[in-house]
Amino acid sequence: MNGEGSGMNPLELVLKPIGFIKSSQIEPYQAARQPDELSESATLMLQGPNFIQAVQDLSGCSHVWLIFGFHHNQNWKPLVQTPRSDRKIGVFATRAPYRPNPLGLTCVQLLSVHGTELQLGPNDLLDGTPIYDIKPYLAESDRLENTSVAWLGESIHPRMNISFSPSVTEELDFLEINGLKELRPFILRQLEFDPINSNKKRVALNSHFWTLSYRTWRIDFLITEDTVGVVGIRSGYSEQDLQSAEDTYQDKELHRKFNRQWGL
Repeated sequence: MNGEGSGMNPLELVLKPIGFIKSSQIEPYQAARQPDELSESATLMLQGPNFIQAVQDLSGCSHVWLIFGFHHNQNWKPLVQTPRSDRKIGVFATRAPYRPNPLGLTCVQLLSVHGTELQLGPNDLLDGTPIYDIKPYLAESDRLENTSVAWLGESIHPRMNISFSPSVTEELDFLEINGLKELRPFILRQLEFDPINSNKKRVALNSHFWTLSYRTWRIDFLITEDTVGVVGIRSGYSEQDLQSAEDTYQDKELHRKFNRQWGL
């Protein structure tokens, strides 16, 4: 049946997820732009008939390609501003999520297979991401030499060195012990390229330093040539805010604890 008389366009492809990602990376700003050492692990929960058979021999693959959907994006853009570019780039020359068909491709480490649950290594996927297909990574054909992306060399922002003051290191350690593990990766990813571009991130100039915002937290930093020096972390709540019972982000108790710890 080719779809004639059924109202179906034979050139259109209807995709159905084979599973979904379960991850602590919920919001787009929590995930890496590409999988890196700061990324969280995740679980792929497969859902479909005969998938126990379909995953046979998959445990012998160290890495897999995942074809997924950008489920947070409803619109596409022909030109996009990437984190590393100083101008807008044609979307087909980038890996930006704003695509005519919201499909993504990522390569991740496959840690283990337990029935229809796949444990994945560091990744750039969000909780609830629909997965449409799995393919093994084949080094002999997937690894290519002498490749290039011209615009990266022509319009790239230089990579900044990022340093934390001793007090900031202590503050980050404290927050991580108390459950806020995503702040350090967020700071490193946001400030690595073009750190003061307010069109790309929530930054503002305050007197002699810059401030980066992460939800209800504020990160103060200075820039000297090729280095970003992070000099302070503070609550974005006022004292009056912290006294209010309203707690949209369910994090006011951590802010109070943070302020008590540092005598604020």
